[in-house]
Amino acid sequence: MKIIRTDIYRFSIPMTAPVNVGGRVLHDREGLLLALTDGEGRCAYGEIAPLPGFDSVTLERCLRDIPPVRRTLNDAPLDYERFQIADPLLGVIDVPVSSWSAHTLFGVESALMGLYLQCGRKRRPASGGLLMEEPLRIPVNALFIPEAAAGRLDMQIRKLKDSGAATVKIKIGRLPAEEEIRQIRRLAGGMGPGIALRLDGNRNLTPAVYRNYFEALRELPVEYVEEPLPEEEMGRAGDVPWPLALDESLGRVLDQEEPRLSGLAPAVRAIILKPGRLMGLHAFARLVREAEKTGIRTILSSAFNTGVTLAVLGVFASLAGLRSETAHGLDTLRYLSADILLPSPEISRGKLEIPGRLLFGGASMNENCIREKVR
Repeated sequence: MKIIRTDIYRFSIPMTAPVNVGGRVLHDREGLLLALTDGEGRCAYGEIAPLPGFDSVTLERCLRDIPPVRRTLNDAPLDYERFQIADPLLGVIDVPVSSWSAHTLFGVESALMGLYLQCGRKRRPASGGLLMEEPLRIPVNALFIPEAAAGRLDMQIRKLKDSGAATVKIKIGRLPAEEEIRQIRRLAGGMGPGIALRLDGNRNLTPAVYRNYFEALRELPVEYVEEPLPEEEMGRAGDVPWPLALDESLGRVLDQEEPRLSGLAPAVRAIILKPGRLMGLHAFARLVREAEKTGIRTILSSAFNTGVTLAVLGVFASLAGLRSETAHGLDTLRYLSADILLPSPEISRGKLEIPGRLLFGGASMNENCIREKVR
């Protein structure tokens, strides 16, 4: 069995509204769609899409990977029986990849995982590693952003409650602390028992203000606080007894290929993984394995990715053995005006529902999102 075709498409999808990421205002989500076809005609997709304002890698850098990716993958032999989620290129193909960017490798391994799922469904429909419900359902966290126009608060709480989400991520540090604290307390009371709160400071707080949030909200069910302080102050985050989560900082504290968590501060109890943060899905799996040893939770998160990556991350959560009850940050398709593949994943009752056609073949490319085929 070989890869017989490697097709690359450049896509552009308008955002439903402009989004500010790290000081960059994005009106469109741009990236590359990789399509791999094997000798039996199976086709699977991967997304290569650095996020401007968040990633240091650019789309132009990934485009420079395309010629060597084609030369390496075309006619390369495949062995689906050797699939291992923590091996480079998932074990199904043995070629050098050291010069590829992390985003490129993520896209290639995404497509290889799709081919493996399709092959496994055909040959071993009851195989333990491939037995998953259709649609695959992954819990997601909802998002609450306190607004200056507090008159909308009751409506926001009703929408969040009706969504069925059991976990709510809350952006903090954008309004005066007293107003955000008031709205968070109202939110927690309106959602009722059983809700879990995740606070995301985006490095906007001072140590004193962070302490004020804790003193005012300490009795609420806060699961963790993500990056509350500026980088130079993060060492003081442990002074507040809330568990910490790392997102932006991971790129500076983890090796991209062999991530080790033993050097993290004891207060860190969760890590947020986005595409491109490590060297592909296999490095994600190595980090999950390492996290299990240290009792740190792994949360998968989209960087305004398309449904291709959301489906990949959902499957990865199942294959890598992440806890089925963990809510992930995958409710982001609502920020895009369309999706690159159809059918598209949907949110229902607090879970991302991934259609079987995205998992096991049969999805259709949305030509309205394609700018050009990369030659």
